[in-house]
Amino acid sequence: MQKTHFPDNIPFRTGRPLSATALAVLGLLVLIGAGAAIFAGVAGETERMWQALLVNWLFWSSIAIGMVIFAVALHITEADWAWAVRRTAMAGVGFLPFAFILFIVVLFGYEHFFQEWLAVGRGEVEDAIVERKLPWLNMPFLVTRNVLAVLILFGLAFAFVYRDIRPDVYGAGHDRHRGLYDRITGRNWRGAKEEALHTRRVLAWLAPVFGLLFAVLWGMVGMDMVMTMEAHWFSTMFPVAFFVTSFVAGIAATAIALTWFRGAGAGLRPFLTRDTYHDLGKLVFAFAAFWMYINWSQYIVIWYAMWPHEQAWMIDRLNPPYDTLVLLTVILIFVLPFFGLLAREPKKIPALLSMFAGFILVGIWLERFLIVVPSIWPVELGLPLGLMELGVTVGFGALFVGSYLWAASMIPLLPSPATLEARKPVVEASEVMARD
Repeated sequence: MQKTHFPDNIPFRTGRPLSATALAVLGLLVLIGAGAAIFAGVAGETERMWQALLVNWLFWSSIAIGMVIFAVALHITEADWAWAVRRTAMAGVGFLPFAFILFIVVLFGYEHFFQEWLAVGRGEVEDAIVERKLPWLNMPFLVTRNVLAVLILFGLAFAFVYRDIRPDVYGAGHDRHRGLYDRITGRNWRGAKEEALHTRRVLAWLAPVFGLLFAVLWGMVGMDMVMTMEAHWFSTMFPVAFFVTSFVAGIAATAIALTWFRGAGAGLRPFLTRDTYHDLGKLVFAFAAFWMYINWSQYIVIWYAMWPHEQAWMIDRLNPPYDTLVLLTVILIFVLPFFGLLAREPKKIPALLSMFAGFILVGIWLERFLIVVPSIWPVELGLPLGLMELGVTVGFGALFVGSYLWAASMIPLLPSPATLEARKPVVEASEVMARD
């Protein structure tokens, strides 16, 4: 095992606060997104409005929770190479309060999402198969379990971030955040060294529990909010593909954010070496391939077994007008990153790695579009992809970027020496095991 050498002098470094101009631009873009959705509703395009809201909620929320889970995974695996990476991923927590509010808004579109089984539940249509699923497929139970699932996951994300940064913000020098830092460290402060050790003990159980619940609960959210739109269709791989895609999105978004913070965003260039980018690039490459593996595993079983209900879901997406989007999704998430990052050097170049990570994120947006829209949009009406969908996406994106940079301006992007010192016993023990 190669030993990671930490710098002797690690400054307290956060992202730079947003300027008034940047806040104004982001606020305007959010208003454009809200205006696009409202205009669609007023113009009678309510179906497209709710589709756009759901697709973008699934996409941007997946990025935010995926970034935090990426930080959790780096902690669990003792990835010391990523000591300057993990906090950048953790800043995804800034979008989660908005994601929860927007989730409540999205749930008001249930009449558009769950038409098939709602009609059976009301007695308007007879369907023996769906009737057997009604104990699970009913709105009070669906809303309750999914709101609780999102609350638990987002709450655990905040608990993880709070616990991780607590040893590093005591007496921090930024006056604009002094009140927040004092509240974080104000109770039962043990001193920097003891707090770092205590944090390590707490995260030793919190991180694995959070990771397991993410797989179960976020997979359930995907199953309930997407898979049940076609009540006859089911796939045991769908929840897995849903949360794996979120994790891949989190890694890709972190790679892009690091390039920003390496330059004007926070000046982390001295701490983000070519070797760091090489390791991160290997993860981007590996999980792009893993995304293809998971989705191919879902497809090949359905194709080979020729089951009628499962085939229908695939056929809807592999025929016009969605077939081109499916091909483009595979190219963006898998083909381009696979061949573009296959060699060593592209992984070490921040701009190139960020470009391929951007391809992945665009592909994941298309993937979220493809798992939602063909299930509820009549194919004879063509492809519902235009200025309204673009406007809503821009609005969500501006809200995500603003909340992410706001969180990054408060979270120490580099761990303190006390936090790194608390890792030494584990690192040294693993080195002894490697030698033996």
